[in-house]
Amino acid sequence: MFGSKKTDEEKAAAKRMRQITATAASAGLTVMGGQFRAPNQDPVPVEGARITIEREEEAGKRVTATRVLLTGLFALALKKDMNQLFITIENGDKVMLCPVPARKEAQARILATMVNGEATGVDKQ
Repeated sequence: MFGSKKTDEEKAAAKRMRQITATAASAGLTVMGGQFRAPNQDPVPVEGARITIEREEEAGKRVTATRVLLTGLFALALKKDMNQLFITIENGDKVMLCPVPARKEAQARILATMVNGEATGVDKQ
């Protein structure tokens, strides 16, 4: 008579989304309406997303297609802050690149693990 009409799966999905939202906030990212959001970038849906983390050293050594896509030819001239990590969130054809302070590396790794469903280390390419 009283109580929730949500199934156990719906409750679990809502709980997971709340956890991802809180973890993203602690890493300095925004999740609203089931999507990662950042200024001047298209939102990326959380479901099905894949997160990679790069240290500034690795990110500074190469210019990826993602950066060229996001910033155009200016990607070649961009200098990266050596006190930051770069989180790349991909879902299908949507890509978001977010700088995160290096002091929030633990939170960023936890977020990546939650979204990817597996432990995620820093890429060393």
